[in-house]
Amino acid sequence: MANIQFVVFELNGEEYGIDALSVNGILRHQKFQIHKVPGLPDFIEGMIDLRGQINYIFNLGVKFGSTKTLLTEESKFVMFNIRDAIAGCIVDEVTDIVMLTDEDIQVPPVFMSNLNAKYLKGIGRMENRMIIILNPELILSTEEYEMVEKRIEAQ
Repeated sequence: MANIQFVVFELNGEEYGIDALSVNGILRHQKFQIHKVPGLPDFIEGMIDLRGQINYIFNLGVKFGSTKTLLTEESKFVMFNIRDAIAGCIVDEVTDIVMLTDEDIQVPPVFMSNLNAKYLKGIGRMENRMIIILNPELILSTEEYEMVEKRIEAQ
């Protein structure tokens, strides 16, 4: 039975978790300016300059087909490793770091196809909480990643 540590964040009233080993950092959004890039998909908010590197910031609310996540005083960017780059997503607030075992995580129910279940690793249960566990490698598909790269290079 393996123990896995997750960074837990809130997004539009739901709790999500991502494997802490995938997380590259947590940033306060006020310290960065998001630079909009014309022609990118709606779920890409833009790019930030992080330690001399350009990183994409995307909006999981839009990506998941729900309400656009708006920047507030408490908003953060959760930066994670995705393919050969670092990308970030806007979250309402980072709320917790938890340790779950394999037994605490259930596979997503079959009927969750409309919630883009392909992005999910499972549902974590912890006391009276349910945490939607995301798969960072699948949040941005290979096709989407290549499309974004081509549009950036063309500018």
